Amino acid sequence: MLVKNWKKSMAHLLLATSLVLGIALPFNGNKVAAAEPLVPVQFLGINDFHGALDTASKDAAGNAIGGADYLSANLDLAAADFLAQNPSATADNSIRVQAGDMVGASPAVSGLLQDEPTMKALDTMQFKVGTLGNHEFDEGLPEYKRILDGVSTDKFGPIVESYPRVKSNMEIVAANVVDKGTTNVAEGFKPYTIQTVGGEKVGFIGIVTTEIPNLVLANHIKDYDFLDEAETVAKYAKILRDQGVNAIVVLSHVPALSDGNPNTGTGKDVNGEAANMIMKVNQLDPENSVDLVLAGHNHQYTNGVVGTTRIVQSYNNGKAFSNVTGEIDPATGDFVKTPDAKITYNSRSVTPDGAITAITKDAADRIADTINEPIGKTDNGTITRETNQSGAAIDAKESALGNLITDAQLEMAEKAGVKADFAMTNNGGIRADLVTDANNQITWGAAQAVQPFGNILQVVELDGATILEALNQQYLSDERYFLQISGLKYTFTDTDDLEHAYKVANVTTQNGEPLDLNKSYKVVINDFLYGGGDGFSAFTKGKLVSAIDPDTETFIQYIKDQTAQGKLITAKEEGRKTYKSADQLAQEAIKAIRDATHFDKLTDQDEFLTGSTLGGATLTVQKAGQALAKRSVQAAPAVSSTADSSGAFKLAVSSLKLAADDELTVHVTDKTGNSTAFTVRVEAAETEVQPERPEAPESDGELVTSTETKPQEKPSSTTPAGNKGVLPATGDSAGLASLAGIFLTSLAIYRLKKS
Repeated sequence: MLVKNWKKSMAHLLLATSLVLGIALPFNGNKVAAAEPLVPVQFLGINDFHGALDTASKDAAGNAIGGADYLSANLDLAAADFLAQNPSATADNSIRVQAGDMVGASPAVSGLLQDEPTMKALDTMQFKVGTLGNHEFDEGLPEYKRILDGVSTDKFGPIVESYPRVKSNMEIVAANVVDKGTTNVAEGFKPYTIQTVGGEKVGFIGIVTTEIPNLVLANHIKDYDFLDEAETVAKYAKILRDQGVNAIVVLSHVPALSDGNPNTGTGKDVNGEAANMIMKVNQLDPENSVDLVLAGHNHQYTNGVVGTTRIVQSYNNGKAFSNVTGEIDPATGDFVKTPDAKITYNSRSVTPDGAITAITKDAADRIADTINEPIGKTDNGTITRETNQSGAAIDAKESALGNLITDAQLEMAEKAGVKADFAMTNNGGIRADLVTDANNQITWGAAQAVQPFGNILQVVELDGATILEALNQQYLSDERYFLQISGLKYTFTDTDDLEHAYKVANVTTQNGEPLDLNKSYKVVINDFLYGGGDGFSAFTKGKLVSAIDPDTETFIQYIKDQTAQGKLITAKEEGRKTYKSADQLAQEAIKAIRDATHFDKLTDQDEFLTGSTLGGATLTVQKAGQALAKRSVQAAPAVSSTADSSGAFKLAVSSLKLAADDELTVHVTDKTGNSTAFTVRVEAAETEVQPERPEAPESDGELVTSTETKPQEKPSSTTPAGNKGVLPATGDSAGLASLAGIFLTSLAIYRLKKS
């Protein structure tokens, strides 16, 4: 980039000075050179298309967007508008590029045909350069290479075998994916390519996220190493610069995010790994000439500048595209300034491209039989995605279908070898009811229509506090986005916070244990939520630990598995989300305190008041005329769920100078501030009664012989059954009778001798 290279800056300064002063600069020693006009260039880009040939969606204003035939038409319109604004430009001044995940996690119209219709459509739309995303690894890079090369296969059944495939003209660059233990780029791909755009050389470097080992099945990546993104960019940017290529674009399947949307315009700040990558590149090579980064992977809107590098991303599934424009100075071969960009929705208000429509229709016709295949049966017809079928006064936004989907995700994660605690999905990703026919049959197509996007399901570690934060993010003032959940239940209530309509009051796990805010849990969410989609920024704090199949395939396979076990598909609203007023919650909390609280006997000789209550509660004890003694209950280590182990307390009360019949008032307050009072009566301590000893007989000068009695050992409080030889403890009725007998015997002997 110009501002990173002082030599280019000086060249421009010299040129500008000469123009102002009217000085002709010599050229080739003899001729006077006229300044060459700047060359306008355009980059039309997409990312994370995921085979969305016929996927429809809505923009932020509710307008219809999406579909490959509309995308093709909108790209043509953007290119035509660029040419209209730049009369000197030709079609060669505009190039179309992609940033990975063109295939994989695709709807049936593409996925059932191994995404070959998508590659045909992209080729028809004249995409020239692209990179790899993690989904290109879903079935292994050799399979993706087969699709690119247009090679036939018999591995996927007759509908794939008979598909009229074509060899792609798109060049794939992937600089940081190398064969294990070597520097050779995987599968013969190139690390970079140099394309001529408007007569000027532009370098394209391909980069994929190094998160791939956490996202792809191990056997599909075991033969590759994934190199540091920034170090790889810096390396090849210098190689390009050494070849005289100063206009450089990085096609990166690396996450980025900025504020805004296509309607509101450029965001102020760019965050995410792509931004971090460029900052590191600038540190490694301050003279680098990276002008533009196309980001991807987290399906977000991105349009902003880091340093002097433009970073863009245009959502996913063909919802939008990036339109980047700039000018290259032929004298330097570099952009004269940071390129401009707009992220434009793929509007359905235009006339679709008939050639792409034909590709999509042909694919749909080929999979029709598969779409109509029965895969299961419900117990009672269609399962709805609509919430609040119970007609509650306040909609808890729980649906029967949402429960079914998240239950399926939790179970299928375990089947895949991942023991997760909870599953959550964004309600907006549930696109249709699970529709059945008159016989309650579910077809493959009906199940696929429920979650058509094919978002990858990821297992992330989140602590309880972050889970609570995510749940509360449902209740922002407009309540536009909400979650369907499995594995936990919660109650929500009113709040005075103007930013939130409600707040989560308490959360419990499926077995009734309170959510531990400090404990780490494994949660199944889709990649859209993991990227902070629908405003759930809390999920971005999670640590990715595993990934399973896309949500579409997971749901379909779950139905098939249940059917194979002879089960009907059933679902209902279960009260996983429940609204309660503040008064209701307070009454329930006080009852819980009273049910859990127990005081041990307290006497006027005791130094401590002991007992049990709710774990973590605070107790305050008061006696008239005395100061308050206060001590927080220390819950026992979290090894038991019983009240006596988690709520034991020991209050020092000696300073209250207790006397028999005193009454103490004990306030017990739970961790959320609910409090109730108890009265504890002080009892008199029992005093031990000592038996009277018989008066010693007078000897009258004579020796008195008495029988020696050894003290009896006090028996155990639990006497073994059948053990009759153990004497009772001193102080009971049998013991007193024994002492009386000894006394009378001694008295009789004394009187006999006296007489």
